[in-house]
Amino acid sequence: MRYGLVLIIALVVLSGCTGGGPGASPASTPTDRQPTATATATATTTATTTPYPNSTAAFPDGPKSRPALPGEITAETAGEYAITHEYRYSYNRLWDGPETEVGMSEASCGVQSTTREASGYLVTVRCTAYVNEPAPGNTTRTQHADLPPWTVRYYLDENSVVREEVE
Repeated sequence: MRYGLVLIIALVVLSGCTGGGPGASPASTPTDRQPTATATATATTTATTTPYPNSTAAFPDGPKSRPALPGEITAETAGEYAITHEYRYSYNRLWDGPETEVGMSEASCGVQSTTREASGYLVTVRCTAYVNEPAPGNTTRTQHADLPPWTVRYYLDENSVVREEVE
């Protein structure tokens, strides 16, 4: 019973601290406050920044080289670049030396979507491939592996190439 009385007294005393008590003026309630110009300027500045400033996707070692970024990035050139990059990237990851046959070409990949972003393009690419290589311990036999299709997303702008595996 004593704790209940202390709790009631504490609530009555604290209700004046929040501005919601009986003597509070309507102008001091939080819902009537106007946003400041500084908050608006910060939100505008944040929305226009590049999502991936000066980032470059890692590229595995192998017989294929990293493609050069196109001179002008458009929806079409971004899609072409993403296909070429993914083909060469995946070929190098699958390649295990001269005895490995990687069944993949740029035609093995296709653009699923291209979206314009604030300062670049977001391109989704889907690819397929297979690998033939000598069976372990027996050089006259070949083991074959069909890889399941995979999807990757690229973000491209004049300073950035970001690769993200989707599935």
